[in-house]
Amino acid sequence: MALRKETTKRQFAEALASMLEPGERVDAASLTKTGPSPWLAQGLIGILMFYALGARIYYLVVTDRRVIFMQASFWSGRPKGLGHADPRTSVSVSDVRRRRIWSRLQYRRPDGTSLRINFHRIWAREMDGVVQTLTAPSIPPPPAPVAT
Repeated sequence: MALRKETTKRQFAEALASMLEPGERVDAASLTKTGPSPWLAQGLIGILMFYALGARIYYLVVTDRRVIFMQASFWSGRPKGLGHADPRTSVSVSDVRRRRIWSRLQYRRPDGTSLRINFHRIWAREMDGVVQTLTAPSIPPPPAPVAT
């Protein structure tokens, strides 16, 4: 697992380059864990149980068009590929809770399902960017120039 935040960001930026649509702009990104509270993952049994309860590691990327969940390896933290992507205009966040070590929010997908997304304190600034970007009204891209 990359031990430096900058290394993690670089690894995922390289993997993300092939997933972005032409002209798509990244507004915010952060490493996250979905599922129950990460405090449940204590010891080997806890880690296995945490994973069995649906915990997954994602690199969450908010672009001007989509919210992209890039899968990360549970053991190494390296990019594994696209988890899923949702149109940015059809998602919402709620129940944002700031804590000293693990903060969280509820993410509602277009199909009505909800994910609990956990952020470690070293990603707090990035969490602020994600929350701010997803709660701000989206600005449509400028119209394409008309050829005359």
